[in-house]
Amino acid sequence: MNISHAVAAITLALLSTVSSVCSAQADQYMNAAAAALFNQAQVLLSQGKMQEALAKYSDAAKADPSSPVLLSHIAELFRQASEKVQGERQVALRQQAESLVRQILLKFPDNTLAHEVQRKLKDNLPPPLHQGSPAAQAELILGEAAFVQNKMDVALGHYERAAAIDPGYSMAWVYAGDSYYAQKKYAEAETRYRKGVEIEPLNSQGWRYLSDALAFQGKRGAAEDALFEGIAAQPSQVPNWIKLAQLRDAAGYPVTSLKLVRKSSASLGADGKPVVTLDPEFSGANPKATDGALWLSLGIQQSTDLIAQKDGKANATTLAAETARWRAGFQVVNEVTAKGAPELQDPALKTLQMLDKDGELETALLLLDYRESWRPELEAWKRDNPNGIRKFVDKYALRP
Repeated sequence: MNISHAVAAITLALLSTVSSVCSAQADQYMNAAAAALFNQAQVLLSQGKMQEALAKYSDAAKADPSSPVLLSHIAELFRQASEKVQGERQVALRQQAESLVRQILLKFPDNTLAHEVQRKLKDNLPPPLHQGSPAAQAELILGEAAFVQNKMDVALGHYERAAAIDPGYSMAWVYAGDSYYAQKKYAEAETRYRKGVEIEPLNSQGWRYLSDALAFQGKRGAAEDALFEGIAAQPSQVPNWIKLAQLRDAAGYPVTSLKLVRKSSASLGADGKPVVTLDPEFSGANPKATDGALWLSLGIQQSTDLIAQKDGKANATTLAAETARWRAGFQVVNEVTAKGAPELQDPALKTLQMLDKDGELETALLLLDYRESWRPELEAWKRDNPNGIRKFVDKYALRP
């Protein structure tokens, strides 16, 4: 890849992650000293100067250590950097990003930016969206440079030129909507966001921003509909679920987070042999022994599937394979509890066990633990269940 194009691609990815917080809103999330440094960092980022931007973000974080926005930006920069290196350096950068995200979500469990960084750390396979032409992307970067300096008319001009250059580039319209949204011109923002999702219905962020614009106009029902469309576009976009829960909570219909945390993993080593890792909390005598048995079963089943995939006999990355692993795990639970072992302790595991008994395990995994590799199965499920997401939420009141 051409170096200038590589820088542009990284910059756009970063801007896409952080675009929900504009310079005009910075002082809502941090003190004045940090906001000034944050705005400088945003300008540097829009120019592709990532090292300088990281330094400014770090300075801003020191000026306001309590701001989740600043730590989220730094975590995303670490995550992006980790994808450009290998070996120990990659592991160290990912660990830095993961540690920051955990810190943020412990204190701010609904922080949008932190959830987006976490999603990319867990599953960075992008949805099948149209990637703008180099010329259109260049206009978008120029627009962001103007946006973070609060030059909204200039930014809008660049976004509209990007859309004219590449009519299939939905993000150009979404960014154009942002230029109106930042000025609290919600009807105008709605028009641009709607154009973006009409071009690409799988633009999950576009649906979320459309929902925001509708909500500020008092159109609650339409705002909720837009969020369901955003969830259908990419269920792993947790901010859509958070906003849906906020709307439902306000209406007296609370939605609870599953809070599933994976505690086992499997991979193939350099020698081709499987490596199963189980969380240290399950070592020795442990009241959560049954939880550990389930996670160990999932890890072993995954390692078996990875070997089969290596031999060309199976695909370990499908929803069907993941569902089969969980069902085998719950069978292990049934067997050990029948022999006197304690019941599952983790509320998330108990909830999934209940959903398995209800015949809804596959749907729950699809919606609450989505992987982009499940895209074909998601699209097939949506065709067979045209109102399935809303029905699931109405029945179980669950979100990721």
